[in-house]
Amino acid sequence: MKIVILGYGRVGSRLAASLIERGHHISIIDKEGTRLSHAAQFEGVELVQGNGIDTDVQREAGMEEADIMLAVTRDDNVNLMAAQVARTYYHVPQALARIYEPSHAEATQEDPKLVIISPTLQAVKVILENIDQASGQASAERIPAELPRVWPRPRIEATGESRYILIAGGGKVGVNLARELYENNHEVALIERDPARAAALSIKLDCPIFTGDSSTHDILEAAGAERARVFVAATGSDQDNLIACEVAKKAFGVPQTISRASNPKNEAVMARLGVDSTVSSTSIIQQVIERELPTVRIKTLLSLQDGAYQIIEYQLDAASVAAGKTVREIAFPRESNLIAILRGKATVVPRGDTRLLDGDVVMALVKADQESRLRESMLGE
Repeated sequence: MKIVILGYGRVGSRLAASLIERGHHISIIDKEGTRLSHAAQFEGVELVQGNGIDTDVQREAGMEEADIMLAVTRDDNVNLMAAQVARTYYHVPQALARIYEPSHAEATQEDPKLVIISPTLQAVKVILENIDQASGQASAERIPAELPRVWPRPRIEATGESRYILIAGGGKVGVNLARELYENNHEVALIERDPARAAALSIKLDCPIFTGDSSTHDILEAAGAERARVFVAATGSDQDNLIACEVAKKAFGVPQTISRASNPKNEAVMARLGVDSTVSSTSIIQQVIERELPTVRIKTLLSLQDGAYQIIEYQLDAASVAAGKTVREIAFPRESNLIAILRGKATVVPRGDTRLLDGDVVMALVKADQESRLRESMLGE
């Protein structure tokens, strides 16, 4: 079997040795090169250094051909996000994720092929079994063999519910967002993991501050997630933001989840895994710069449906392959359409017999994954 292991720590290294001994083909992903160097002792093992939640890193590790993916890093949310990427993007038949905080499993409870292993619950089960044996009692089935399913609780209907917004992350983004929302008469609360920073924010902000991990059930419950209209995950960790949004939506029924994406590539991942809206500072800056630079021939004017579609502006010149052709003569990608042509001070509505000219600025709607084909049709690049 082809097995991809994420994390080459104590658990990952033992798993790799045992699986290789059994004749399986193994790929190992780890962010730390020093850890991966220890795996070089195994002949024929593929070693990939990188972030396991990254789709490109998983592809490099051969996830498309994998039979099983094992996510066993020390970070619950990395394991959960990586396992979901493997299942959703690469359709791995089975994925396993190790977690320490049992409530994190609520993010993935709908996928029967994503198995959660919780050392915490397993340890409790073993201890209780030993206590039962020591007391001479039969071992009771008090601890389930698997994590219990948690169904979304009923929404609390309360006055002003529609204006309650819960924010995770007390960094600059979260703090400034909380201030703006509060000043616009929204009911706001903020969750911050670091106790010292949470204490400082309680003095600076006129809203409740909750201390803890925003991706866990207990903290979200304490912060009143069951009555929030919007949950905003604004920490600097993409995996923490994703899992927090998933738990907020699946366990507490929050209607709208918004996540910050530090890595623009994760916007599409988050959208596919159920986050309603994503915001990437990198993408925003790029779009602003493109709009302000007159020499840039391609400008992204607007992203739609969480980046799935874009409105792009193309500047034609004499070397552009589309210059001199009519619209019907150009082989456009299926998921694209010309919106308008800016020609000097005039705006032209494009039709089949409209001829594109040197100097035209063409605005087009295109599906994001087909933009390169549209660019080639317009500019030849």
